[in-house]
Amino acid sequence: MAITLAQVRAFERIARLGSFHAAAHHIGITQPSISHRIQDLEAILATDLFLRNGPKVTLTADGHSFLEYADRLLETADEATVRFKKRNPLLGLLRLGVSESFAHICLSDLMTRLEQQYPKLKTSVTVGDTGMISALLNEHQLDIAVISEPGVASHIHRVPIGRNELAWIASSRLKLPSGILTPADLAQNHIIVSPHTARLHTTMTNWFSMGGTAPSRVSTCNSLSVTLSMIRSGFAIGLVPVRLVADELQRGELVAVPVTVPVESHRVFLCYQIVEFGPDLEAIVGLTKELIAHHQLFR
Repeated sequence: MAITLAQVRAFERIARLGSFHAAAHHIGITQPSISHRIQDLEAILATDLFLRNGPKVTLTADGHSFLEYADRLLETADEATVRFKKRNPLLGLLRLGVSESFAHICLSDLMTRLEQQYPKLKTSVTVGDTGMISALLNEHQLDIAVISEPGVASHIHRVPIGRNELAWIASSRLKLPSGILTPADLAQNHIIVSPHTARLHTTMTNWFSMGGTAPSRVSTCNSLSVTLSMIRSGFAIGLVPVRLVADELQRGELVAVPVTVPVESHRVFLCYQIVEFGPDLEAIVGLTKELIAHHQLFR
């Protein structure tokens, strides 16, 4: 037998009000009904929760311990009820999906602003590529996301927010041929890129195809941070968002490899579940767009 919320609520009301009669009246049930709930709860927990002394009751040591659990259970249940009745993820847990570009540049600011405006908000952040984030949105496992070229279903609304400029990036210590390189020239080098589920991988493949060639050695990495670390070390050349390496390009630590075939930029969208859209979620959409513009993340 499992604990029910009805039992937990009965226990919490008795503990707060000091009697079975007062708790039953508050909940709107009979005193025998509330007594039965507590008997079942004590049987499940295999302990006494109350010391009975006439109409008044006091908590046992185990009762005091269980009250902490009861408060947390009821708070979570109440949050869930409000969250789904009002269809507003900002009243409970906001499930946010973001690309690594957004995570590196804007996520910290977004979390700070959300904390200021919604101090009780809990967040669950998933950082991933287009394929992963799109799938989670389609499966209703995310409320809102910032991703490139999303493949999302009709229950997801897409708001265009810019283009993610890409370039072939290499360490300045890497010895590359001089001049502007063709896809065939670059294909002779070790290439590192995101996995097949990522839009970056598709863009890389298409870019070489347009040049009538294919790279001879391709490594994949599902972390853009690690990919950049490998590029910095001279391990490989990578196709990455320019904004992420702007400072290093300016300092000359990394170089954008000049190429004959332009690299396609990615359209970036802010996506959210249509059924959950309301004034608060609209505010988050506006805030996200504001931060992207402030950090000049996309063009």
